[in-house]
Amino acid sequence: MKIDQNIASGLLRKMLGENANFRSGQYEAIESIVNSVGKQLVVQKTGWGKSIVYFIATKHIRDNSKGPTLLISPLISLMRNQILNATKIGIKAEYIIYENKSEWPRITEELKNNQVDILLVSPERLSNQLFLQGILPAMGSIGLFVVDEVHCISDWGHDFRPDYRRIKNLIQQSFTNIPVVGTTATANNRVVEDVEEQYGEDCITHRGLLAREGLKLQNITLNSTAERFAWLVDNIPNLEGSGIVYCLTRGDVYRVSKWLKHNNIDSHHYWGGDVKDDEGNNISSELEKRLLNNNIKVLVATSALGMGFDKPDLSFVIHYQAPGSAVSYYQQVGRAGRAVDESYGVLLHGREEDEILDYFMEESFPTEEESKYVIAYLDTVEDAKSSEMKKHLNLKHNRISKALKHLEIDGYIAKNGWKYSRTAKDWVYDISRVEKIKQMRINERQRMKEYINCESCLMKFIITELDDPRPEECGICSNCKKDYFAREASQENIFKALKFLNQDHQNIDPRKRWPNGIFDGSTLIPTDLHLKQGRAMCLLENAGWGAHIKKCFNNDDFVSEDFLDAAVHLIREEWNPNPFPDEIILMPSKNDKIMDDFCKRLSVKLNIKYPNDEFMGKYIFLENEKPPQIEMNNSYQKVENILDKWRVSCPGEGGVSVIDIKDDNANIPRFNEKKLLIDDFVDSRWTFTLCGGMLRRFGYIVYPFALGMKK
Repeated sequence: MKIDQNIASGLLRKMLGENANFRSGQYEAIESIVNSVGKQLVVQKTGWGKSIVYFIATKHIRDNSKGPTLLISPLISLMRNQILNATKIGIKAEYIIYENKSEWPRITEELKNNQVDILLVSPERLSNQLFLQGILPAMGSIGLFVVDEVHCISDWGHDFRPDYRRIKNLIQQSFTNIPVVGTTATANNRVVEDVEEQYGEDCITHRGLLAREGLKLQNITLNSTAERFAWLVDNIPNLEGSGIVYCLTRGDVYRVSKWLKHNNIDSHHYWGGDVKDDEGNNISSELEKRLLNNNIKVLVATSALGMGFDKPDLSFVIHYQAPGSAVSYYQQVGRAGRAVDESYGVLLHGREEDEILDYFMEESFPTEEESKYVIAYLDTVEDAKSSEMKKHLNLKHNRISKALKHLEIDGYIAKNGWKYSRTAKDWVYDISRVEKIKQMRINERQRMKEYINCESCLMKFIITELDDPRPEECGICSNCKKDYFAREASQENIFKALKFLNQDHQNIDPRKRWPNGIFDGSTLIPTDLHLKQGRAMCLLENAGWGAHIKKCFNNDDFVSEDFLDAAVHLIREEWNPNPFPDEIILMPSKNDKIMDDFCKRLSVKLNIKYPNDEFMGKYIFLENEKPPQIEMNNSYQKVENILDKWRVSCPGEGGVSVIDIKDDNANIPRFNEKKLLIDDFVDSRWTFTLCGGMLRRFGYIVYPFALGMKK
């Protein structure tokens, strides 16, 4: 089944154009895959063309009547991008993801009829029973198995994914007689050795140089949010072509994009999962196409637009915050400048990074205590769904899911459909492994800080971190040559950014469903209990009004007159709820003194009632002592904690009516009044939902309002 170089070159030109030629090592990798039924590891720089290798190999294998390729790919954006490229050489490619579930029967039928050349799936699909029992068997004999971004297999990889650990058994037990390929740009020696060990004996590694020609790097430290916002507006309009701005969190992605739009820069937010338009439609794939076709100036994105996304003429990548490692940075900045003479990679740096990266690191693994709780519960039942565990375990939903994932992969529990059960394997928490990985992450972050302050060649620093076999100075980064961008932002745009941040209001959307199992029957919250959409003044973080509110709460200080005026402007001018509220109701909180003062002053400014005598200020009062709501970690526990904790009262001609959320509407007086329900901050929205729902029993229209919102 040897492949002729002329045939391979012809396929390459179909993909890339008549003048395309193989880069050093590309044809050799294709030839090695096709000619040897073995295991190949391809470690080459970003933009080198690793997907070309397995696409051309797939085409040749299929033309020789072999089975289709199964490709494991970590990101949906990458899958869509790969399918687009595969079609250029006549490869019929399909992917199996949650959002195209209606297509699964058609794809399965086409697989049975040998009409699909390459099937792309995420690693998580390898634990899905419907895929394993229905779709995978339809492929028949697999001709090639590809693991894209293979560094994710390794604990030491910068973007380790637990489900990639399932691949080791597939390779060593199921795919022993077919070619197996793994590709990555971001594997240092430790990761390469780990992957080679998992691949097993006779793994051939193709490794090239990692330096990127034409990519001009520069690092700029701007600690405050306003300075970085201003810098973006100062510089992005002067950059040619399209680019990406990377942020660490979805909240920052949305806010940066909103700021750029505010300054007439054509931008949009992008993250993993659905990105909704105003009508609620998912426009993720449309945004990817707009970027590919230069129909948008900039996508502001999380790392979900990172690995492998191929836009050859992307002219700039800007990091609003520094990622957790130099390896991650190389992966993301490497989106730029693949087929243009010059491109830019600018790393901004902010003081909030450590807090965000600490959170990510702690989220990476279930703790020993979390795993113990899950194991202990499953030891008491035959089996259980994760939703049932939330009733008994005061753990966040994502923490239960994280624990279940790792425990299943390690063989301590088994999954059958939606239910989990214990296996006979004795559970031991591998604290040594977890601590080693965390220490490595800490070391990587320290090296990233050294990169930010590096005075020598920036490209050489990065590729040295990746154990490039011959790291050399690039000659074009800001340290080798010159600064390409100003290291300070304009005062004019800093002032504009501060004003914008002080008006960075957040919507409080009404909840529409109860957690499973709270009440008998439907989980839908009755429409007559729905609140109106509300507002929060800011996010409780070190930007805009968030810093002011945190300071007030921490120091027991009243809010400033400027903050009060901003709240009045939001409520009266920007939000302007219709019909407008006629009275303020205050949720009791540990910040009662601050909040009572705020409500008194706000009522005067808005000219609406705030009854503050001994009874009338107490529409909502504590009935039973319960733990603070912040100690409850999932929706079931939060709602269960609120039930019987609060009571709502309503004065009327017949005396005082007192109800809870479970009361029906019988014999409850009804009033046509509009209430502004105020709390110090909003997190899960359940306090607003339940207490506001009780107020709705009296017929009130309820608008939630909070000084701050937690991310």
